[in-house]
Amino acid sequence: MRKSVGVALIAFALSGCGGGDGGAGAGPDPEVANNPACMLVADPADIFGENADIVGYEGPAPIAASCGFTSADGTRSGDVVLFTTQTMGAISRDGQVAALVESWDAATETPLELVAELGEGAQLAKDLPGYQTQIVFTKGDDVIAVLGSSGDAVMSGEQIARALAAAANAAP
Repeated sequence: MRKSVGVALIAFALSGCGGGDGGAGAGPDPEVANNPACMLVADPADIFGENADIVGYEGPAPIAASCGFTSADGTRSGDVVLFTTQTMGAISRDGQVAALVESWDAATETPLELVAELGEGAQLAKDLPGYQTQIVFTKGDDVIAVLGSSGDAVMSGEQIARALAAAANAAP
């Protein structure tokens, strides 16, 4: 349930971006190892433990790819969503970030926070529906959004989101 809320929130945020194709071409990627969003997290076991469920998806525009992670016991989940210059089309990198930030700001009463270690303009939104935390940042020409959700007392949704963002930022 938490994951579907997270994906729905990101989808909601993207619906205002003007670049979606209504879902055409989107679907599970049987080759998770070749999914560019999944490849941004070198060792998901560090965050989600052994035997985590990992599912990669491609598109729809403006999303290039996304990757969902769920711990084997279902208590931790997270997503990495990758936007590239090619898939954003007419939407600029900064425009994509602004659209996500605007949507998140409208969905929470908690002020968004800057995430200095992820570069200029990186934003963190917490207390979103489903008790999730989302972070957006840029890496070169790409935009990366991550979300974390947790029912685990050991690792919070914010810790999951920060760990996913750090992993994606460190990826080659």
